[in-house]
Amino acid sequence: MANKEKIDYLLLDIRELEKQVAGMRDAEVYPVSFFSQTFDLTHKILNELHTLETTQLEQLRKQMEEHAALIQNIPQPIAKPQPVVEKSEPKSLPTPEPIIQPEPAPMQVVEPTPTAEPESVSVPVAEPESVIEHEEIPTDTKVSLSLNDQLEKKILSDFRKAFSLNDRFRFRRELFGGNEEKMNMVIADLNDIQSYEEAMDYLNNILKWNLEDPAVTDFIKMLEKRYL
Repeated sequence: MANKEKIDYLLLDIRELEKQVAGMRDAEVYPVSFFSQTFDLTHKILNELHTLETTQLEQLRKQMEEHAALIQNIPQPIAKPQPVVEKSEPKSLPTPEPIIQPEPAPMQVVEPTPTAEPESVSVPVAEPESVIEHEEIPTDTKVSLSLNDQLEKKILSDFRKAFSLNDRFRFRRELFGGNEEKMNMVIADLNDIQSYEEAMDYLNNILKWNLEDPAVTDFIKMLEKRYL
C-alpha cells in the first residue's frame, strides 16, 4: 500500500473521530458506546501512524544502503609519482681571517668621599583600628516543591484525572473486560478513599485482583502517586 493511500485512510479515521466527538458537544450525559467507539478509533489512528513511521524508516534504511554501495563502487584516483629532486652539495665558504683586538687600558679605582650620615627621623606609627567582626546571621532554608511536583500533586488529588487516553484504553481492556462503566465506578470509589491502606484493601477484598499482573502493578503505581 502506497504512503498516499495510507494517508487517505488516516484522514478518513480522523474525520470520523472528529464527527463523533462533535456530535457529543451539546450532550450533558455521554453514552458508554461513545467512549468505546472513540477509544477504538484513537487506537486505530495510533496504529496507522506507527505503520507510516515504520515504512518511512525502512525506506530511509534502504536509501542509506544504496548510497553506501554507490560510494564503494567509485574508483579511487591513482596517485602520481612525485619527481625526485637531487640535492646539491653546499659550496665551501672561505675561512675568514682572525681579527686581532687591542688590549684594554687598566682601569683606575676612584675611592668614594665620605658623606655625613642623615639624621634619623622618628615617624609616629598610627595604631591599627580595631576590626569589628560581623557575625553572620543564619537564614532559614525553606525546601519548596518543584513546579512539576506541584502540578502532579494537584492533578493526582483528583484520581479521575490521573489517566491518559492510552491508560484508560489499556486498563479498560485488561482489568475491566472492556466495561467502561465499571471502570469509572471503581475510579470514583478510589477517589473517595482517603488512605493508601484502605485503597489496597479495596483492591484485594472487593475487586480481588492478582497483584502480580503487570496491568495491576501499573495501576497501583498510579495509585501510589495519589497517597504517597
